[in-house]
Amino acid sequence: GETWHDSYAWMGSLSDAAAMRHMDVHMEAEEKYAEACLAAAGADRLARKLQLEMASRLASDACTPPARWGPWLYYRRADEGKQYPVLCRRSAALHGEFVSYSDPSAGFDFTAGKRIEQKLVDYNKEAERFGGYSYEELSEVSPDHRFIAYTMYDKDKDSFTLMIRDLVTGTLCDKPRADRVSNISWAMDGKALVYIVTNEDRRPYRLFCSIIGSNKDDILMLEEPDENIYLNIRHTKDFRFITLNVFSDTHSKVYLIRASDPLSRMTLVWEGESQVHCIVEHHHGHLYLFTDAAREGVCVNSHYLMQCDVESPGPKSWKNVFLEEPGIILEDVDFCNTHMVLILRQGRKLRLCSVNLPLPENIQVYLLIYQIFTHLTCLFPIMCVRFYLAQIMTTILQQCVSQYHHL
Repeated sequence: GETWHDSYAWMGSLSDAAAMRHMDVHMEAEEKYAEACLAAAGADRLARKLQLEMASRLASDACTPPARWGPWLYYRRADEGKQYPVLCRRSAALHGEFVSYSDPSAGFDFTAGKRIEQKLVDYNKEAERFGGYSYEELSEVSPDHRFIAYTMYDKDKDSFTLMIRDLVTGTLCDKPRADRVSNISWAMDGKALVYIVTNEDRRPYRLFCSIIGSNKDDILMLEEPDENIYLNIRHTKDFRFITLNVFSDTHSKVYLIRASDPLSRMTLVWEGESQVHCIVEHHHGHLYLFTDAAREGVCVNSHYLMQCDVESPGPKSWKNVFLEEPGIILEDVDFCNTHMVLILRQGRKLRLCSVNLPLPENIQVYLLIYQIFTHLTCLFPIMCVRFYLAQIMTTILQQCVSQYHHL
């Protein structure tokens, strides 16, 4: 029979612009109150002391290390006196005499007759567009390095707005300009963008495809009306496919979308129980599934890796890649064009090892082979290739002998 009044219930009205402005005023008052209390306690002197100590230990170069992707080196740097960084790139083919590593924005390519640095996104200018605040959640450069798709937080809408910028002209494309975007993936070698939007309750439920440069409306590929089902997309590292994860409290499904034709039929490649980790990657005609889903209805407490042919995918097509060994757990896996990288755990020890790709056809190998020769793989790749093949042949012979005795 008691009634309790929540005087802060208005904070839950995220769609009420007046309530959100009131929220800003309230938070500013809270910050001023905290500052006054800390100043009265003498904490401001401690803060200044900590700032001086940290400043002497921080690097003076306000630039991230350049990350190479294709013909470009991408990096972010901060201009002096500016609050937000700038996303930049420069050609990886330039000789050292054209590059100033102490000042990334400096340097001149005398052959091309222009500065070596290309500014892609100035987040200080983005802050001017979004009310003095600049926060980027998603950012993807197209496979052809022509466009960048990114989402910026819009304080007034309380959501992330999707934009595409032409990296050649520096201008924003007319479309798409979608709100409440949660995932993005490039398709058609940078000529199309696939993205997911959320509803007012922040549930990802709609999948769209936008053709870059087209005046037509974005195409709705999928809409999930069930309030318990969520959508998520990611592209494979070679940009050949986009995986669509559809998950709920009762099940998880993964569909495969061909990036060259994103509007074609989606293919169901895997399904299982709810709340499982599931990553699908593609490498030279094979799909790899890294998951901790139950096996034949039996729950597992670690991840495992499976493989199937990309031309005949399906929930029943997956085969184990590695034979399990007691005490050795596969923690993570990653792919590049020539190698598969594994993180293995044995007790409290973590080991990093690389495996040559593609793997031999129709054979399962022991994790222990890679775990033993981890360091040799890094230091002596040629010798390891030969030793790896020898170990594979030994494994084949052992399996054949075992099957022969069994028969």
